[in-house]
Amino acid sequence: DHVDGMITVRSKSTRTLGLSLANLPRMAAAPFQYFARRKGMLTTNYVEAGGFAKTKYANGLPDIQFHFVPGYRSHRGRLIEYGHGYAIHTCVLRPKSVGEIRLSRDSARRDVLIDHRFFTHEDDAMVLVEGIKIARRIFASSEFDAVRGKEMLPGKDINSDDEILAYLRAEALTVYHPVGTCKMGTDDMAVVDPATLKVRGVDGLRIADASVMPKLIGGNTNAPSMMIGQKASEMILGRARNGGR
Repeated sequence: DHVDGMITVRSKSTRTLGLSLANLPRMAAAPFQYFARRKGMLTTNYVEAGGFAKTKYANGLPDIQFHFVPGYRSHRGRLIEYGHGYAIHTCVLRPKSVGEIRLSRDSARRDVLIDHRFFTHEDDAMVLVEGIKIARRIFASSEFDAVRGKEMLPGKDINSDDEILAYLRAEALTVYHPVGTCKMGTDDMAVVDPATLKVRGVDGLRIADASVMPKLIGGNTNAPSMMIGQKASEMILGRARNGGR
């Protein structure tokens, strides 16, 4: 999975998205703007921009990805946040740490246990620390002067590599790009046939999502997942036309 660390800034500017008294008229108008003209606050997908960059550890290709958010959030666990600000999420594009998924030992539960095992490979930690430094340089640029505010996470007192890493170990989370739990391939650990997307040893079962990817791609997983689904539909329709299943 792509491990993600964020920088959040609290700003007095109401140009960003946020819940505040000053922003109530804008919020009240948003539904009408959206349904009448497809404009306004409700048209945002919240992540308004992205980018790729190379740290000093990159081997030819970008090794970090940025997601820019025009809103303030002090902690991922909070559902409602008062105030304004902005954030930048930084994730490791080519992680070397590998997670695992296990069945629960508790027979009364049907839950699976997911352990991302972030930072079990030290290289991932080094890359993300550098990514946070680059993100800070972006936020320090003059383009943000109009909305300049106070850095809340990790905070202005967190500066050394060790301090940044300690923050990341405490706060970094998934960017929701898990793959590879039932990868396709021809080796002993591959459980899905790449030619048919069928699960080996199980009749009538295909898998057509990110879990069949043998490796994590260096970017968002949505588009390739759609491509896998499209390929699976072609396989199924092709066999149906030929009288197979």
